[in-house]
Amino acid sequence: MSLVTAGGTVGVALLGIAAEFMRRQAKAITEVAGHAQEARDQVANTHSTNLRDDLDSVMYRLDRVLDGQARHEESLREQGREISELRSDIAHERTERLAVAKRLDQHVSTVASATAATVAAVVGTE
Repeated sequence: MSLVTAGGTVGVALLGIAAEFMRRQAKAITEVAGHAQEARDQVANTHSTNLRDDLDSVMYRLDRVLDGQARHEESLREQGREISELRSDIAHERTERLAVAKRLDQHVSTVASATAATVAAVVGTE
């Protein structure tokens, strides 16, 4: 008889453990179902187009923006090269202008000295 009582006690304990396990599983399943519903609410489309089609459209437009940015970047590089060339041309022109100005100053000084000497000679002979 004690064997039956011990077996009954073990059986009741096992049933209690199984019931607790099932209760925890039910709670976890309910929690997962709630999370799944939250996720569904976040991605549910409330308009006529499919979410994947919307994303494909956004990606296409983003690719167009990136292509435009690359063209803009190349244009800026070209402008930078042109500005560098202009700076070089301006520096060359400045160097030439300064050289001409120096030669002109020397010529004016030479002519002025020669003219002064000629005037002095003419005035001195009178």
